[in-house]
Amino acid sequence: MTPHTHLPDASRDPVLARLPDDASVRELMRPFAPLLDDPDVTELVINRPQRVLTENALGWHGHDCQDLDFDRLMSFAVAVATLTSQEISAQHPVLSALLPGDGRIQIVVPPVVPPRTVSVTIRRPSAREKTLEAYRDEGLFDDTVWHRPDGLDSALPALRAEDRTLVRCLEERDWGTFFEGAVTGRLNIAVVGNTGSGKTSFMKTLCRSIPATERIVTIEDVRELFIRHIENCVHLLYSKGGHGQARVTPADLIASTMRMRPDRVLLAELRGAEAYDFLKLLTTGHAGSITSYHAPNATAAIERFALMAKEHPEAAAWDDATLKRLLFLTIDVVAHMDARPVFDAAGEQTGRQWGMTEVWFDPVRKARTAFV
Repeated sequence: MTPHTHLPDASRDPVLARLPDDASVRELMRPFAPLLDDPDVTELVINRPQRVLTENALGWHGHDCQDLDFDRLMSFAVAVATLTSQEISAQHPVLSALLPGDGRIQIVVPPVVPPRTVSVTIRRPSAREKTLEAYRDEGLFDDTVWHRPDGLDSALPALRAEDRTLVRCLEERDWGTFFEGAVTGRLNIAVVGNTGSGKTSFMKTLCRSIPATERIVTIEDVRELFIRHIENCVHLLYSKGGHGQARVTPADLIASTMRMRPDRVLLAELRGAEAYDFLKLLTTGHAGSITSYHAPNATAAIERFALMAKEHPEAAAWDDATLKRLLFLTIDVVAHMDARPVFDAAGEQTGRQWGMTEVWFDPVRKARTAFV
């Protein structure tokens, strides 16, 4: 699809017009590309022409970039849209895409942003996929809390053997074995937290524990889940905001998935009404599915899921109590991720600390809810 725009575009430059689409993108990125080559940079943002900000463990850093004028930024936006078969224009001013090199990019153009400005946000992919052991050694679980369910001692003998094993792992703070057991035991897992908290990175790590013999379907707006050890894996992409060449929604892909015979479904970034469709999917036997979404803590994650699901027209037939009951029966584990700046005695930021603040796992409540 050729993007429709009344704004400056790459096709007006005869040199860029002769380049392949990905080469055009790379050429237009040239003023700030060296900043993305820094392995310590996790995020790059452009809020106005000729100025770039990068984030690393020490915080945000500004960089002057004289060659990065408004026309070049708009040409870059159009080139990214062309490369990814999307539109960027005053009528479609928001674009989400994956850059060459797998960097995730979000572009916003006027009139959503002030005139003669372009907002660009690029998140660099993690250099490597960490193992659960690596996360443990880096201290991700040092302050993780699991709230022991009320009545656990009396209910423990009646729980499934697998659940008793997982409870023992939590009591012993053996987080790696717990999460590996949760994945191989086909529990439904939600990884929650704020933007930049490490949700997707931890979700990737969980995927490493999925047996290679299974069939997996992933659903994303920008591909970030690369399941390299599983051959029988299908990656589905939806067009965020309906801008793409194939204007499908997460709900469309969830419906399609139910006819594709997956063993598990991995849905990155639930945002709204599709949470209801995903909940229906989980109740049809696709145990072991994993998702991520924004929630302030593990305790509030079920409430947050219910709020998203209620955006769906079909959910109007469900009262809150019934919907939450179904969620408690369906979501087995919630892990809350967080990233906080670290400061020295002088108040200078010395780094960032990623951590898992809380794990929710309550097989007692699930067992009781099932018989209410």
